[in-house]
Amino acid sequence: METKVPGPGSQHGIYVYNPEDGGWRLHRVDGGALDPKELGDGVVVVYFDNALCPACRLQDRYWLEVVSKYSGDSRVKFVVVLCDWFSQNCSSKAAAESFNHYRIGASPTIAVFAVKNGEVVYKEYLEGVRPANIIQLYIDRALKAYTS
Repeated sequence: METKVPGPGSQHGIYVYNPEDGGWRLHRVDGGALDPKELGDGVVVVYFDNALCPACRLQDRYWLEVVSKYSGDSRVKFVVVLCDWFSQNCSSKAAAESFNHYRIGASPTIAVFAVKNGEVVYKEYLEGVRPANIIQLYIDRALKAYTS
């Protein structure tokens, strides 16, 4: 279990936040791209992180602020997809496939999905470093789509 956000020095792969202990667990390294539906209904917030990306290190502090704010809301799930540099430098097939599947070409990128009754009913992407209040705006819109 990682206690800080996965990043430089962490194993490549897909991580899911566990609000019960405030840590990140390695969800998987093998297999295909992340499907937000595999985490069940709710809002799935995915941070596509490149360990060699200086802008991602700036994004980390805002990301952790948002994770902390929503950690008590069981409807919101946080995921980090980590490679060193997109799919070109990634030892995790699942993470590399996720970068490719979602056509992530900017770093950092945060994708927000709402899954309702097993179907994605909302998705938006935020490219570049975004402050916590902007990320929260997207999460709140996804929550609205999920609950309507």
